[in-house]
Amino acid sequence: MPSAEAAGAAEPGFVTFEIFRTDGAATDAALVEAAGCELAVWPGPVSARIHTALDGGAVVIRAVWPDEASHRATSGLAGHRGVLSTTTFGGTAAPGLHGPAAGRAPGIVAVATRHFAGRDSADAVLKLLGDSGAWKRGFPGFISATPYLSPDGRTFVNYPMWVDEAAYRAWMADPRIAEGQQEIARLEVAPPEYLVCRVTADFRKGA
Repeated sequence: MPSAEAAGAAEPGFVTFEIFRTDGAATDAALVEAAGCELAVWPGPVSARIHTALDGGAVVIRAVWPDEASHRATSGLAGHRGVLSTTTFGGTAAPGLHGPAAGRAPGIVAVATRHFAGRDSADAVLKLLGDSGAWKRGFPGFISATPYLSPDGRTFVNYPMWVDEAAYRAWMADPRIAEGQQEIARLEVAPPEYLVCRVTADFRKGA
């Protein structure tokens, strides 16, 4: 997966998230298997990653494309038995944060989707995230957090990563997280969607 090692640098390319809400863990497992078969021969993306929600009921596919024009959805997965709904997001990376575990393989990630009135609100949230970097960059087990903005600036997906579930739980227990969420909530025009996931598989072109 392309990434910028220097703190504050944005990833290149166009990134998509496909979120499949399912009827439970059995469908999650079947969908992961089907997605893996497709991604192994999927032309176009530079890399892709499959995730399953910790509490079951969702599979997320994140793909990195050379540019917006080259991206497309996975074929057939939305119609897979047991899939209740599908949400697709596409956008480009904004400058993010890197923690002390940068470069390590992620065990737990969050896919946090937020909705704003427009680019001004999204830019305000990006500033809030940047301002919080002082303590997050030193948080044990934190790998990185990359925010992605849709072309119209109305949808924002933040993608933080941790080495394992213990690091994630410690992060969420920190009172500074709740304070930051309250500030962001004032700028939202719809409730956020938040999924905590295990990383199931990674695919890289040529690998």
